Amino acid sequence: MSDYLSQDEIDSLLNGLGDGGEGGASDERYKAIAPIFELFCKQASSVLGTAAARTVDVVSESCAKADINAAKGKLPGNLLSLTLSLVSGLVGDMYLIIDKKVVGILTDLMMMGDGSAPYSDDSKDAASELFNQVMGAFSTALGGELGESVSAGNVSVSEFNFASPPFDAASADMGMAKFNVTGLVNSYIAVMIPNAFGDNIVATKVSKSSPAMADLNVGISQSEMDALTNMSMSNLSDGGGGGSFGMPQFAPPPPPPQSTYDGPKENIAMLLDVELDINIELGKSELSIKRILELAPGSIVELDKMAGEPVDLIVNNKVVARGEVVVVDENFGIRIVSLVSTEDRVKSLK
Repeated sequence: MSDYLSQDEIDSLLNGLGDGGEGGASDERYKAIAPIFELFCKQASSVLGTAAARTVDVVSESCAKADINAAKGKLPGNLLSLTLSLVSGLVGDMYLIIDKKVVGILTDLMMMGDGSAPYSDDSKDAASELFNQVMGAFSTALGGELGESVSAGNVSVSEFNFASPPFDAASADMGMAKFNVTGLVNSYIAVMIPNAFGDNIVATKVSKSSPAMADLNVGISQSEMDALTNMSMSNLSDGGGGGSFGMPQFAPPPPPPQSTYDGPKENIAMLLDVELDINIELGKSELSIKRILELAPGSIVELDKMAGEPVDLIVNNKVVARGEVVVVDENFGIRIVSLVSTEDRVKSLK
């Protein structure tokens, strides 16, 4: 082993890419991607089950290099592709391949039907809305796993054909999952993850691991790992300037901001047990009286907020916090991501 690793070797080590067709790095790649796919399946089960008022089981079966023939064997019908996007925190697109019949059943159940309605053009819009909710729950759960805010973009739905997929099947990973709706569906879904997004997942997981490199095991010997660690520590002690493998020093994160409210506090204790009604505002919309009278079960009302935007927590008609929608068991809630200042919150109680 030479005294220094080349930049390509460093990139390969940190990204866990190596030769995707062999063991070692390939195994580590799917150890990083598989938990993300399993988390998606878990959130999909919860959200779809709540929307359909049925038990929905989405169970991860495998996560490996994309195998189109295997996917064809388990998804033989007319298919749809749902583009699932993450736009912050962890950025990239996935493609969920699902049978049209399954989408028709899900959207009919969501609209309080019995699941017997066939797939139609209206099902496409309903499927987009349904999986927007799935991605909202998934991005929130993923943000909790990674320790940073992750947000999702709008889901788009299109016809799918294995002969002309919207991704490069030769350079993609694939998660396969069983998809069951009690008494109605016994099928599969496939989630295609282009290599670019897969690389982002691996790199993010590596950067979040502690220690960052000791657990990678991506095809170098222990002695080489020890030499790498020694060189890293030597360069850190030298201020990061020695050799071509200098590593920057990182300052510790700043402490959380302290409250700056310095107003009168002597009477606040008298108010602490007072109960107040709070409201969670997902968004607003203006409709004509005619449009309101036309509303029926299954109608969709478009709001003034994009999917993934924080919702407002309102007390006495004033916003005191913003948060992300989450699903806990079968209940909706919000996870607070930002607060107005303490002084403004006290003023809002007046």
